[in-house]
Amino acid sequence: MSLSLLIYASLVVILLLFTAKTNFNLTGYSYDWNEETMVLTIEEGFWKKKSYDVEIKDVDSKQLLQPLRDVMLPINQAQSMWKRDIHIISLFIAGLFGLFYSSLRQLKNVKRYVTVYILIFALLISWEIKAYQNLYEDLRILSDYTNSLKG
Repeated sequence: MSLSLLIYASLVVILLLFTAKTNFNLTGYSYDWNEETMVLTIEEGFWKKKSYDVEIKDVDSKQLLQPLRDVMLPINQAQSMWKRDIHIISLFIAGLFGLFYSSLRQLKNVKRYVTVYILIFALLISWEIKAYQNLYEDLRILSDYTNSLKG
């Protein structure tokens, strides 16, 4: 079990450091809000990022609500889903090592453990796909918003 724990901890640390360094999430969008200058910078792309600056002139107007609704909320949701996925991915990879490289392998019911493991993994994958489908609906609005900033 200590090998599984070591693998889990290592993967979580590596993925969290990667995420912190690159501001990565599965959508390819990130933003930075500067309260002093009232500028919202939207970054699009994974490696070659395109930046769009939106200057908010009136804090009390609809001009602030649209970027908040169309940009910040979907990106925040994507980032929180990715951080949750880091733990799920690491847990299942560590569990896989635990199933095949521990004392569980020598038990006569190892096929049942593997079957239950695969079923739980399939359920989580389908749940994640549904969650990301809902998120990508919101990201279409974000894509339309950034396209309006281009032209």
